[in-house]
Amino acid sequence: MQSKSSQHQTLKLLTINILFISLWLITLINPERLKALWLVVVLLLAIIFIIKNKNTSKHDIFAGIALGCLAMPSHAVLGACSIVAYIGSASVFKKSKNKILLFKAANIKEVMKTVGIAVIAGVTLAVINILLAKSAMEFNFSIELEWFLRAIKAGVSEEIIFRFFFFALSVYCIKDGALSKFDNFLCYAIMVLPHVLIHFDATTFTLSSVVVLALLFGLPFAIMQRKRDLSSAIGAHALVDAVRFCVFGT
Repeated sequence: MQSKSSQHQTLKLLTINILFISLWLITLINPERLKALWLVVVLLLAIIFIIKNKNTSKHDIFAGIALGCLAMPSHAVLGACSIVAYIGSASVFKKSKNKILLFKAANIKEVMKTVGIAVIAGVTLAVINILLAKSAMEFNFSIELEWFLRAIKAGVSEEIIFRFFFFALSVYCIKDGALSKFDNFLCYAIMVLPHVLIHFDATTFTLSSVVVLALLFGLPFAIMQRKRDLSSAIGAHALVDAVRFCVFGT
């Protein structure tokens, strides 16, 4: 049987999932305007983490700015939010045994492994994405700078804000406790469901679509972050989107 502390930890993770689903339901009232609530929540919590932990280094700031600048050409606001979310997350992970690193290790061999994993996963998921989308979308192949900027923006901002930061939030809320199998499941749900749900509104939501998007595109990136590093997930995500944009022209 679970101890009381373990049960309390599980309850916290369940609550986070429920709150995120509730936030998505609120945004359905006016998706165009209320989607910004996600960014407001993330920014406020990230700032609280930074102020409370008081352990931000120059390296954290530099890494956050570098990542944010990659997203800014396509979307300045998301780029700026990514900077704050990254720094806030890093401040949590510094004190944690449950952590995600920008790179698994800062040496050429490990960086190249990360690049290789990103390319292999990205190409595989991109092919699956095209096969699933070809029945609903027409091929309109084009190569434009905009497609690559948008893909990089999506890879950076979505992986940082909706996965990297949300896992940091989970770790913070459970005070870096040991994760049971069910706790791990809940953490993965936190890293996957919000990102999947924001792609749907009341008219486009179907349970089957949510499940497919979660299992084929959300979960792999979450696993890459936790089992490898943040950079592998960003690279694979950006590659999937870049291929889709170039193949379908949108």
